[in-house]
Amino acid sequence: MRAATRSGTNISFNPAYSKPKCGDNKVLLKVKSAAINPIDYKSKWPFMGTVVGIDVAGIVEEVGSEVDTFKVGDEVYGSVWRDGSLAEFTATDPDGLALKPSSLTFTEAAALPVAYLTSFQALKDYGKIQEGDRVLVIGASGGCGTAGLQLSKVFGAKEIVGVCSERNVELVKSLGATEVVDYTKTTLTEYLTVGDVIPEDKKFDVIYDCATNSGAGEDYYTISKGLLKSSAERHGQYVAINGSPGFWLRALSGIGRRANEHLFFAKGNTKDLTELAGIMDGEGEKEPLKPIIQDELPFNETSLKEGFDTLKSRRAVGKIVFNMDM
Repeated sequence: MRAATRSGTNISFNPAYSKPKCGDNKVLLKVKSAAINPIDYKSKWPFMGTVVGIDVAGIVEEVGSEVDTFKVGDEVYGSVWRDGSLAEFTATDPDGLALKPSSLTFTEAAALPVAYLTSFQALKDYGKIQEGDRVLVIGASGGCGTAGLQLSKVFGAKEIVGVCSERNVELVKSLGATEVVDYTKTTLTEYLTVGDVIPEDKKFDVIYDCATNSGAGEDYYTISKGLLKSSAERHGQYVAINGSPGFWLRALSGIGRRANEHLFFAKGNTKDLTELAGIMDGEGEKEPLKPIIQDELPFNETSLKEGFDTLKSRRAVGKIVFNMDM
């Protein structure tokens, strides 16, 4: 089968990789679409598996004898982590899968797991977002950022401020931002300052940082600490998807970590993926959502390089997805 494989941080196209076998506690998926993320090219074996890719959408081809949550023919999506999604087939744990949102194509569903599940957990579990909140999304035009804008609106945020460059302002507004800060023209401090201070009503209940340490020396952590609301009833929450080595050490060890500062890995699980699918389908009389997709590409050697070159450029708006049937 066709597969994208890694050796160190090098990624290559293999036209004749061995098809995986379905173990007793696994499901075998015929992959229809797979999306890519920065972790795919930044991570080495053995931290990640030989086959590249986490985000997947496909059809259940075979079910292990110990699996009773899915059946052959089910259309599913989710995170396969070390099992790899950039291949025609993947054998993976069912706990990281859920039924695909019925309103989305396989390509759209494959764009969800890392970006949307990360944003879902960042805002709900760590940010403790509430109806009427004021939310700041930093890196608002990337995969996690666009998801953060859409989900903040679904969760009832009253004011959503997005940080991006000028060329993505209109997109960010269309996804729910009520204000946009063009970081190429002004800093957050300058934008929020009135007189000589930042008023409390300009500060945030939740800051979702999708930009710090993303590859060009970005650091919004320090400034964010002064932009969080603080009251006896509730303290603003800072949630990041990346950070300095020191921040990772505090986050993983718990030593020296402030209670309102969070740095985390998303945890793929059927419960959250099922709830996310309902959100995307517009359950509860909400407006259905669609992920923002930068490129839908065929799965071949040339397109694999093109997709990762675009991702590494840090100028992708939304997700890059490979369609196995193109």
